[in-house]
Amino acid sequence: MTDHPTTGDAASSAASREVLLYGWLASESLVAERPQDTSDAILVRTEGSEPRVDRQFRIGALDVAMVTGETVDVEPLPTARRWRGVVLGYLVDGELTVSQGGQSVTLTAGDFAFYTGAQSYRVTSPGPHRYLVVRIPTASIALRHSAFADVVATDLSRTPSAAVLRGILAALARPDSHPSISASAHLGDAVVAASHAVIADARAPGTATAMSFFNSLVIWLENNLDQDDLSAERLAAAHFVSARYVRRVFAANGTTVSGLVRQRRLERIRDDLIDPRLIRVPIRTISERWGMPDATGVSRAFSRQFGASPRRYRAHHLRQGHEGTDDWAPPIEPFPVRKGTS
Repeated sequence: MTDHPTTGDAASSAASREVLLYGWLASESLVAERPQDTSDAILVRTEGSEPRVDRQFRIGALDVAMVTGETVDVEPLPTARRWRGVVLGYLVDGELTVSQGGQSVTLTAGDFAFYTGAQSYRVTSPGPHRYLVVRIPTASIALRHSAFADVVATDLSRTPSAAVLRGILAALARPDSHPSISASAHLGDAVVAASHAVIADARAPGTATAMSFFNSLVIWLENNLDQDDLSAERLAAAHFVSARYVRRVFAANGTTVSGLVRQRRLERIRDDLIDPRLIRVPIRTISERWGMPDATGVSRAFSRQFGASPRRYRAHHLRQGHEGTDDWAPPIEPFPVRKGTS
């Protein structure tokens, strides 16, 4: 990696530089060939050592990374804002400020903040710090984008549910925390549920009802993912509302019925692929189980969502292959975090 100085004189060049960092989240590291192809590319201005990613892992559909840094000023690349979802940052130690949408909050050890990946944000720190980043995709969190402005980059430490979310994040931040594959999905659900609670506490009265209805629709879909015809019309009939209203509720939460069904089915396929008990079950069989019989379409959609083909993803996470099965693949090594010149 070549460092890019931000000023022309020698003294300032030694003290301040820019680093382009990408592929530092687990879902991105498998395909982190170019920064413009990833959704985690960030530009880091630093006066000390470049940030270090100590750990990266996934819990369910959530990306988690522990980052250690010094004096930094961080912004996402414009191309990274294609990703839709919520970023949850938890400060383990040090001091750090999160700014977005004209709002700003300064965090100290034990504090957390939300910000969105789809809009420009800024993260700065005046000195050494450790920062846990949790990235939550839109389909995993029932949140209206139009009403999210009141909780981004704000102080949520006094909300009644803050202690619950803080406790989960503190546990994930521990160096000896290594969630098993079988437990990771449940931990991801716990983070999302605690986030919902904090956001519900922080929002104005009257907004919880819409969030609750969207949650009900999502839960119904999740319980019926193995069935055919999961359309807005069927969802509406099951809840005695119009299909138009269902579509409006999903649009307000940044997704569609078909889009969420596809994402959740792919997540179920992913969970089965990395289940050691199902290692000998062919990928096609798993896909058909979750209502996605088109092998080519599944492979394409899976690669877009998780950064690797189903076969490659299974081999990477199980670290083993079994010759003789239809989808055997040798173990592969994880890709390193990529760095480049700004």
